[in-house]
Amino acid sequence: MPDWVIVAVVAAILITSLFKLMPRGREFHLHRLREEARRQGLAVEWLRESQRVNQLVGCIAYRMPLERCPLEREFSCRRDEEGWQWLSGSAATLHCREVLEQLPEQVRGIDRQSLSVVVYWREPDDPAVLQQLVRAL
Repeated sequence: MPDWVIVAVVAAILITSLFKLMPRGREFHLHRLREEARRQGLAVEWLRESQRVNQLVGCIAYRMPLERCPLEREFSCRRDEEGWQWLSGSAATLHCREVLEQLPEQVRGIDRQSLSVVVYWREPDDPAVLQQLVRAL
C-alpha cells in the first residue's frame, strides 16, 4: 500500500509540472495567432531593435515573402500619433498609400524590401485582425 501512495504522489507532481509548462491565457492566444499567421504564409520574427525604436516597443515582426520589386518601389515607414513617418521611399511610391490605408491600427511599422514585406505590430486580441493584415499585404 505505501508503494501506491509514493507512485500517486510522484504522478501528481509530474502532472502539475506539465500543466505549468503549457501556455495559458494570453500566451495560448498568441501561440494560436502565430500558428495561423504561419499557415497564411507569414514568418514570425523577434525584434532586436524594438528596444531602441520607440514606435516599435512591444511589437513583433511578421514577414511575408513577395515577388521581387525594383529598388524604387521599396519603402520603410513607422506610425506615430501624427500618422506615417517615412524612413525611406515616399508616399508617392506605387501602391504604397493603398496598402498603408488598409493596414490594421495595431501595425506600427512596415518595411517593403526587395523580396518581402516586414510588418511590425502589436499582436491583437481578435484573430480577425490577422486576416485584415493578410488582405492588406
